[in-house]
Amino acid sequence: MARHRIEDVRKYIDLHGEASVEDLVELCGGCSKMTIWRYLQQLEEEGAIRRIRGGAISNNVRGDMEGLYSQRMYENTEAKRRIAGAALPYLEPQCSIFLDAGSTIMSLVKQLPNLRYTIVTSGTNIAIELSQRYDMSVSCVGGQISGSTLSLSGPQAEAFLDTVNIDTAVLSASGYSQKGGFSIGSYTESLLKRRAIEKAGRVILLMDRSKLERTLPFTFATLADIHVLICDGPLPESLLAEAREQGVEVVVV
Repeated sequence: MARHRIEDVRKYIDLHGEASVEDLVELCGGCSKMTIWRYLQQLEEEGAIRRIRGGAISNNVRGDMEGLYSQRMYENTEAKRRIAGAALPYLEPQCSIFLDAGSTIMSLVKQLPNLRYTIVTSGTNIAIELSQRYDMSVSCVGGQISGSTLSLSGPQAEAFLDTVNIDTAVLSASGYSQKGGFSIGSYTESLLKRRAIEKAGRVILLMDRSKLERTLPFTFATLADIHVLICDGPLPESLLAEAREQGVEVVVV
């Protein structure tokens, strides 16, 4: 019985890339967290997973469901460039700005003028790129780095965000559907995005239309949580109608 549950846990983590202890307790029909941690310890000893704070990450899925960052950099590049360019007017110098990780955000960074921005980012590559601009103040959250997204996340990253004020947060999503909202493939990154949304006075979501009607395991926001959506068109009327209902400004490039 125990081995059967352990295999179920392994398959679940492989499928989703990672899982929290709470997810696995539910998967196993309400068994104790201590039992789940024993299962995870055995799977780690077998080389199938790596335990992290609050759960585990699969060792058998390289670059999770979102694909490797190096691959995504060359997908829909023109759309990402236009989407990123449309976000520039919303970013005011001498304001505190949080920049997510991701290829669309990198496109934004490459177009960002060298002005006196105060920037906090979860993207290691974003931080390195911005650090070359002498007029900018750049901070990078701490935490665990993802080899697929080049993003830092985890409790340390969330704790760092708790210490800063954010005027504008610029985020990206790997999927959007009316049922699933804005979603990504990483549990810890979804928690960090939620924290940034909670801290920000204004939230801007950048997303190319290839992400529409795509749902990944972890939802971090709905339309009600954001203020501006910038996307390439055409967009479904159902999305536009819901955005109007929620008071979201939609910019179609």
